[in-house]
Amino acid sequence: MTCKEAEDRIEAVAAGDQPADEAFVAHVESCVRCAAALARARRIEEVLAARPIPVAPARFAATVASRIRHEYWRSEQQVDWMFNVAVAAGLIAIAGGTLALVNLSAVVDGFGAGFSVLRALAMEQRVSGPGQAPASTYLLGVGFLVTAVLVWSWAERSGKSS
Repeated sequence: MTCKEAEDRIEAVAAGDQPADEAFVAHVESCVRCAAALARARRIEEVLAARPIPVAPARFAATVASRIRHEYWRSEQQVDWMFNVAVAAGLIAIAGGTLALVNLSAVVDGFGAGFSVLRALAMEQRVSGPGQAPASTYLLGVGFLVTAVLVWSWAERSGKSS
């Protein structure tokens, strides 16, 4: 055992917190400096053991418990505040992402163009004959098709720009 290893254990051995193994005892018996340090540490332990144990002030435990509860409450408030900020930021990010994904102006323009086509077709419709589906059915189908193509076109443009 080296002096450094013995010095790291002297206080624990003197206090009785750690047993003195054979290597430690052999080193202390052969090293004057470590033996003197062990003797000094044992004297300090004896003086400390002889001193009366101070009595804690009245309401010490209650005061400490109150402070701990107060600090815990403050830390919980900070965690709650940070959580609320994170949730708000997440909601803002979701809303912003949704608006960016939808790109409202392009969708409105697309629906406007679809309705313009529907209006133009409605002006040119002919009266359907017997056994034929009403012109409004065809008009509605064309409107859905045009709207679908416009939305698909918008989605393709949005996908290429990002």
